[in-house]
Amino acid sequence: MKILRFTIPLFLLTSVMWAQGIAPPIAEYRGNKVDGMFEIQNGADYPMAVLIETKSFDVDGHGQVHYRPLDKDVHLSLGASSFIIRPHDSHMVFYKASVPAAPNSFSIIATMTRAAAVPGMRINFVLPHMIYVYQKEKLVRTDIRLQLADGVLHIENTSQKLGRVASVQAPKQGTGGFPLYPGETREIAIAGDRATVNFEDGFKIELK
Repeated sequence: MKILRFTIPLFLLTSVMWAQGIAPPIAEYRGNKVDGMFEIQNGADYPMAVLIETKSFDVDGHGQVHYRPLDKDVHLSLGASSFIIRPHDSHMVFYKASVPAAPNSFSIIATMTRAAAVPGMRINFVLPHMIYVYQKEKLVRTDIRLQLADGVLHIENTSQKLGRVASVQAPKQGTGGFPLYPGETREIAIAGDRATVNFEDGFKIELK
């Protein structure tokens, strides 16, 4: 029987349905050195084989992640690149990295599949651990320019720093956090003519 293989990104899954996970999904550091860890969880009743790969990435102004091969000047070391997780167990992955200059962003991606060969459909679970390396200087209010036009809020980072929006609040509407890359303009559709943008670096800007 032909085996069908499907790859399902983490954001399409629910922990109740599939019981696979990674924690934390996002890690943040400042400077040029990274020393971290994350946990891969297998809540299934059978063992899962895990394959680890690494990639650099950027997030564009519409929130889309664009992966590419790991930049050659990012030096990343971790343990085994493949292993088995027993049923209802977890595995810790430790890593160290250095980047030539901050800001930088890269991801350690775990792909999980059922360890035992079975006939029929086979599903891969793709669980990314996203790593953001910030420069030492924090984002400040004067680095940001806001504009609201035709129901779209434009959040422009005029600096060469990587920052992070903690949330955007508008009447009867709110969004979660997202990165704001150097020179990038992020676009958020909002209703009304008022918005408050909260930044992870400890300030907020209100548009009234």
